[in-house]
Amino acid sequence: MPKTCWLLITVGVLGVIATPGAAAQPGAPPSQLHPLKVRGTDDRQSVPERLPMTFFVATGTDDACGPDCDGWIAAEGRIDLEAPERFRRLLARLGPRKLPLYLNSPGGSVMGAIGLGRLIRSRDLAVSVARTLPVACRQDGQQSKACDTLKRSGQNLVAELDSNKALCNSACVLMLSGGARRSVPPGVRLAVHAIGVDGGKTNLSRPVIAAATRVANAHIVDFLHDMGAPKALFDAANAIPHESSRVLGRDDIVRFGIDTREFAEADWRFREEPFAALTKNFFMHTGEAGIAYPEALLQLNCGVGKSLRVMFAQERPASATEIARPVRLAVGGHRIDVPYLRRVGTLEIHTTLLSPDALAATSDDAALEVSSDGLAPTDGKTRGPAVALTMTGFSAAYARLRAACVATTRIDTGCGLRCMREGGAPAR
Repeated sequence: MPKTCWLLITVGVLGVIATPGAAAQPGAPPSQLHPLKVRGTDDRQSVPERLPMTFFVATGTDDACGPDCDGWIAAEGRIDLEAPERFRRLLARLGPRKLPLYLNSPGGSVMGAIGLGRLIRSRDLAVSVARTLPVACRQDGQQSKACDTLKRSGQNLVAELDSNKALCNSACVLMLSGGARRSVPPGVRLAVHAIGVDGGKTNLSRPVIAAATRVANAHIVDFLHDMGAPKALFDAANAIPHESSRVLGRDDIVRFGIDTREFAEADWRFREEPFAALTKNFFMHTGEAGIAYPEALLQLNCGVGKSLRVMFAQERPASATEIARPVRLAVGGHRIDVPYLRRVGTLEIHTTLLSPDALAATSDDAALEVSSDGLAPTDGKTRGPAVALTMTGFSAAYARLRAACVATTRIDTGCGLRCMREGGAPAR
């Protein structure tokens, strides 16, 4: 998970410090003032994530972004101070048309994020987190320079949404907080930490850095208050050194009012990297002490010979009793028992092998039921209830998985925890 920062302060905005040898004057043009930047904590982001945030309109299939929604605004990359103005220009082009906004960002400028958040709230926009994958980028790759150029071309792009491995870190969480309606799909990662100021080549004194930090933190607290978010969100971030980060679990996301839904699921998705797999994430409210909103992952990948490996991973508190009974899947007239494999931290993993043709006739309209003691409400009366999920996106993704399995000679290693985490299973 890339670790990024809450803050990119331009002192011209905050009115704290001038360039060496010059006194800061009220109303001085920003060009006369020295920009303070946050120390980067992780430079391993992909190239698009390191570039300034770009905004573009995307269109997809019917219901691509929800019921009766086939168009959205994508926001990709690092948040910078000029991002609010670029977003304002795009909204002006859209006129009265109101589209949901999907974020995928490692963070960046706090003041830029606050400006974006206030603009989002003033336009009453719904905000979520997902990667926008233009169809035209499939040949060169979604991380290619050509794809980034296309995203910044100003064109409306045919695309699809994928919440798997999507991120909204640091200042992006502020931007997300501006949403009039917010949702965080299962499998998405939000990370926060405290701000940290770097004066670049200028030798800034500790009192100056402390003053800039106090002013920036005050802006954050005021913004969250105006957005109706609890100060606890700021406190949680501020408690984490800026060299590190804290990934918000689903319980945190609910507690901070970012997304208070009790259940949500993602469509079935096929992915090729780091290995061919078919995945579906979901979460639900169980009320279990320790993790009240566990996330879970269903995954199919190539197994031994022509078989498929079915894996199910779910979050459970470390103190929870180990479950010996298998998870039961019921779909398209098939019943599949997935035995318990092992437990690592908060992840409880189940796995088994499946005939390659067992689910070949399963349609997207089929119903999927998952029965697991770990997803049972803790009312003392119910054990192992069936969670009803959809099969949306399954048939096309399953066909791609079968083709990938046939085309490769895969030696099955049991996969285990690495596959679960690379496939999007929760990791705390």
